[in-house]
Amino acid sequence: MKRSDSRAGQLFLCLIGVMLILVAGTFSWLMIRSYQNAKESRTWPQTEALVLRSVIDERQFSGAAREFRLNILFGYNYQGTEYTSDTISPRGAKWTREAEAVAELAKQYAAGSEHIAWVNPEQPERAILEHDTKAAGYTVWFPAVIVIGGVGMIWGAFKP
Repeated sequence: MKRSDSRAGQLFLCLIGVMLILVAGTFSWLMIRSYQNAKESRTWPQTEALVLRSVIDERQFSGAAREFRLNILFGYNYQGTEYTSDTISPRGAKWTREAEAVAELAKQYAAGSEHIAWVNPEQPERAILEHDTKAAGYTVWFPAVIVIGGVGMIWGAFKP
């Protein structure tokens, strides 16, 4: 085999390794950030919240199935100041085609019902009724293995 073919193969393996490291590294970073945000919100102070509005929104794009989400507004008092929030969880209300799931959520958070809200102490106008899952932190090992594989490809390309 020619020397230039060997160099081309090494370069190709290095490029694949770098791409694996970049993509999996980005996913790892996003998953760690998601875990940290979910963990942080669990330390926020709690307060009583009253649901002021609980309405199911509906939308349909041409040719697509109908989608639903819960449009909620709740009021709470934090350090002597009244606030309102429309955020059930940090990611907000998601559109879904599962009307039954949204109807169940609307029952759970019916207008006039009281719940515990967690208030962001740095932004008291931001409160949530449900925490995000910490599952991203428990599965970050998977993209980390791909990063290790990318490093292994680069190392293997130059191994004698």
